[in-house]
Amino acid sequence: MTQAQDELTADQPVDADRAGALLRRIAFLALLSILLGFAIQGLILFAKLSGGAMPATSTIVADLTQGITWSLFVCVGVGIVTSISKARPFVAGLVAMLVAPLAVAIAKSSQKVMSGLVSAAEQEAVLSLSAISSLKAIEYGILGWLLARLVQKSEIRASRYFGTGTLVGVVFGGLIAWFAYQAGLAKGLQPGAVQIAASLINEVLFPIGCAGVIYAGQLVGRSARLIEQANAAKPA
Repeated sequence: MTQAQDELTADQPVDADRAGALLRRIAFLALLSILLGFAIQGLILFAKLSGGAMPATSTIVADLTQGITWSLFVCVGVGIVTSISKARPFVAGLVAMLVAPLAVAIAKSSQKVMSGLVSAAEQEAVLSLSAISSLKAIEYGILGWLLARLVQKSEIRASRYFGTGTLVGVVFGGLIAWFAYQAGLAKGLQPGAVQIAASLINEVLFPIGCAGVIYAGQLVGRSARLIEQANAAKPA
């Protein structure tokens, strides 16, 4: 066997290990994204119950389905492009900008499907799907770009990630909540304190949580690289 064949054979286990590590990392991001979706919807439900509102079980199930679907697609999408591929920040922001509207559409579709299965009364959307998609595209395009810059710099401080998520969440989440409030007034609706609180929780806290998912993915990736380097340093 030639030297080139020996090197090729030696590289195959390494490639297989890296592929396995990549799949485990994606699965980890997906798990955290699902948990984030549960957490956000749990906080929203708590806010509604604290305000005296009692949503129907069918509505809770439909909203939970939408929240988890949105969280899974957008966080995993942003996580892959920023944390795994280590793409340039501009490319990461562009991909995140494309992922967000797609995630909105899929989440809305899953909510409608679940509403039909459980016979939930469909609520009229205050903001149109196109308006929500456009705002989300800008929001998560900027979030993806900022997080990719942190990844590119190998930033390890959690405060930078959570600070970035907080900045984007407060600015864009607050803006989206304000647009929704104004749209409700224009349609003759008067959003109450419970609806406003639920909107703020969803729009402001989710980017923070998503940034936390990306940070956790970075920790896992860094640990995997350290283990890989330690194994490579061991004598054969």
